Amino acid sequence: MISKDVVTAAAALAHSVPGAELLLRRTDGGRLLVAGHSRADLSPCTFRHLVADGPCPIAKEVETWLGSVEPRGTLEHAVAGVYRSRHRAGERWFVADLHPTRLRQVFDGLDCDPEVADATDVVLKADLGLNVVVVKLEVEARFLSERADQLALCVYASYLAELAGGGSMKFLLDQGRKKRE
Repeated sequence: MISKDVVTAAAALAHSVPGAELLLRRTDGGRLLVAGHSRADLSPCTFRHLVADGPCPIAKEVETWLGSVEPRGTLEHAVAGVYRSRHRAGERWFVADLHPTRLRQVFDGLDCDPEVADATDVVLKADLGLNVVVVKLEVEARFLSERADQLALCVYASYLAELAGGGSMKFLLDQGRKKRE
């Protein structure tokens, strides 16, 4: 069984990572391909829209029809909840459930490999429709993939520790309502 949080994160990554694809395996044995090409069943934008909170029941009842989500295309699982881009060697991605300002504070206080951390740019993209923040770590190409993965794991673990301490994305829900009003 799969949770809505997993599907939301997958939709955010598919929509954000260039060339990312998802293989959705339905509980009835069918498969759907989410990708940005003509052979896809759904585009990343359409899938994101269907998963976002709205009138469509796909997001609320996902566990009744979806068995698994597999990363494909340029999206590859790296470690824990972190993914890498097969197209861009230094990119690591994950989806967060904290306010971007709080994420920046968490990242500023990290005790990770300082050489790699100093050579890494962090890009945060808030997705109000999905109520998440997509985090992209851009590690300079001179570092081995293992060091980029270790840094990404350190960053992700620090985010999880902060989240466990009570941080949340409630702000995005409030912000989304304000924009609609």
